[in-house]
Amino acid sequence: MLAKSRAEGGLPDDQVVGDMAAAGTYLRSLPSLNGKVGILGSCSGGRHTYLTACRTPGVFDAAVDCWGGSVVQARERLTPAQPVSPIEYTKDLSCPLLGLFGEDDQNPAPAQVALHEQELKKYHKQYEFHSYKGAGHGFFYYHLPMYRHEQAMDGWKKLWAFLEQHRDAPQYA
Repeated sequence: MLAKSRAEGGLPDDQVVGDMAAAGTYLRSLPSLNGKVGILGSCSGGRHTYLTACRTPGVFDAAVDCWGGSVVQARERLTPAQPVSPIEYTKDLSCPLLGLFGEDDQNPAPAQVALHEQELKKYHKQYEFHSYKGAGHGFFYYHLPMYRHEQAMDGWKKLWAFLEQHRDAPQYA
């Protein structure tokens, strides 16, 4: 199914955003919730996380993008399912963002991460980016050859600290 979806241009952005917004809204309805909902994804899920955090104001309180490819998407790579590069929505980002990246990655390449950061600065968004030397795409995946223990451990530490920080923080606007 995943291969078929990719061959057809990927999951439709509107479907992903709708599904993730519904999940966030559902979580907010739970009586055990502390009032905060975070969103996190890696690879294409990092792209989806960023896209959703930009297009669903007030649903999420923090977002974590782990090496999200195609946040900075070239025009020629846009499809009917993914008609807009997520970076185009940066002005609408409605929560703090953590980005974790490998300097050896090609999607996103360091130049794409720099463009992403430039847009976040342009719109005065609350974010923190960390790029790791000697790490490529998927460096958290302990069961695959791209795993990098030292970088992954530091990344997990930063991820949990970021979520903890925004768990108790007042809502970001």
